[in-house]
Amino acid sequence: MVNRVQHLLAEAPEATQFTDYCEIEALGDTYIVALSTALFIERHLEHVNAPGWLEFHDVFGARHRLPARCIYRITESTREARAALRAFVRARDDEEKEDGDPLADLK
Repeated sequence: MVNRVQHLLAEAPEATQFTDYCEIEALGDTYIVALSTALFIERHLEHVNAPGWLEFHDVFGARHRLPARCIYRITESTREARAALRAFVRARDDEEKEDGDPLADLK
């Protein structure tokens, strides 16, 4: 109880930058976490005797506690990677338009 009160009285943590983050996908939900949190979860999942439950905080400050066996994907998401993905999707869409139905204009 004392730890929780001390946490409430402490200075507010710095604002999180939302440009680079990791996604923890678990059964039923996806959690946005800092890279350090994702690495913490990875280390715990790599052990043969992984804990039954994992507890972590997302970038918004919410605490989550879930069974370790429910986590099935950890993905890093950087600004550069998202920009490259958007460029890829645009290029693919442009290519599909070029290869489209030649008779589409007659409809």
